[in-house]
Amino acid sequence: MLKLNIYKSLKIIYVSILLLLTQSYSFSQKSLSEITETDVERPVVKYLTWTMLQTVPSVTWIDDRNESSSSLKFALRWQITPLNISFSTNKYVSPVQFIMVNPMRRYTGSLEFFVQPEWVLSSMENSGYERFGLGVGSRVNIPLKNMGEHLYMSLGGKYNFRKNQVESKEGYYGLEAGVYALFGILGFQFNYNFDENYKYNFGIYLKYW
Repeated sequence: MLKLNIYKSLKIIYVSILLLLTQSYSFSQKSLSEITETDVERPVVKYLTWTMLQTVPSVTWIDDRNESSSSLKFALRWQITPLNISFSTNKYVSPVQFIMVNPMRRYTGSLEFFVQPEWVLSSMENSGYERFGLGVGSRVNIPLKNMGEHLYMSLGGKYNFRKNQVESKEGYYGLEAGVYALFGILGFQFNYNFDENYKYNFGIYLKYW
């Protein structure tokens, strides 16, 4: 119960930071008539805000099982996009973006490579896997409504690096499917894993840029 309250408090703090940073960035911008060349970039505010927003994790529930028992474990997952290749840019704009990806490039149709650090908040005693894992893979984003602004989906695959001391495993392959709304900020993801002790996981996808 104490752990649950701590996790709720951390979530509230993260959301509060997100709102404050977003508001401070908005209020720091001047009207169009007042903008100068120096004001347009504001790189310190831009990159600091973006970095802080990336620390907000997605929440995930993980299947932890063996031959005799199974349970769902709560985990935190972070969404990192090292490379995105857009299908909708014109000839004057590069289709490739790194790390800080404009969400419009993502939801209007794209191929992206992702990294997902993951931390399970309790021990995985059934499967024998360690609490920390790292997913690496690629997905295709497909717009469904309003060129993806209101709704889009993704299909992909990945390899999960996660040690299992009981069965001497180093990881497993998996498939991923997801649906997203609100310009791609919020979504739902489901993973099927090719491992008898860790068949699936599902969670809320949260990523700003």
